Amino acid sequence: MAEIELHPGMPFCDIATLNRINRQQGLCLAIAQASVYDEICQVVPLAESKEEELTHAYLHNNDVDPADTDAIDRLLSEQGLSRDDLRYIATKRERMERFKNQVFSAEVERRFLSEKLSHDQVTYSLIRVRDGDWAFELHQRIVEGDASFEELASQYSEGPERDSAGRLGPVPFDQAHPSVVEKLRSCEAGELLEPFFLVNIWLILRLDQWDGARLDDAMREELIEDLFEQWLDDRVSELLAGRTPGLLPTHLLEGV
Repeated sequence: MAEIELHPGMPFCDIATLNRINRQQGLCLAIAQASVYDEICQVVPLAESKEEELTHAYLHNNDVDPADTDAIDRLLSEQGLSRDDLRYIATKRERMERFKNQVFSAEVERRFLSEKLSHDQVTYSLIRVRDGDWAFELHQRIVEGDASFEELASQYSEGPERDSAGRLGPVPFDQAHPSVVEKLRSCEAGELLEPFFLVNIWLILRLDQWDGARLDDAMREELIEDLFEQWLDDRVSELLAGRTPGLLPTHLLEGV
């Protein structure tokens, strides 16, 4: 009967027992994810010199001199690892990053454009009142300079923005009500809009600042991570459902 080892060379349990533990302790998701990570690491090549560099860095981070074979053996014994395990663990992060960048970089711009509003940040001021005539009167007082937007919002707005002198944000643009988004999209910074009715309230809006998201390095990294996590979730779901996922996109790894 095949046996499972927790420590190299030391039998722990049989496969049936491990399967039961996995199910009952809720470990199946973690194992499915680990299986996908292992698939990736097995197909992403690294030059031998790079593997050695990363292994030495891993040892240094664990306060072990790469030239001290006895210290390395003690570390491996303490952690229940083999030499192959050491090299795998030390290079895993690099292989994962190379996989993400090679496979998903081409999709980043399309994802950015489709989700741009969710990354744009907007700051705006708002006054809401239930009476339409009163809304137009307050708007007129702002236009004529009789009172500032902030003063009137603090005194008369009927929402929580009253505590911040009407100011909201910065918040992701698409978190606002769709009608508010449409109004603000056509505004210039500092522009005051005429009152309009929305559902059961009258609103006076002013766009204060719109910070459009840029596809810089940080945003690119965030989107690549989002794309990878979505792909990973789909692949793990296939495994948990008892289905065999498709082949990894190794054709995109050429030249890694």
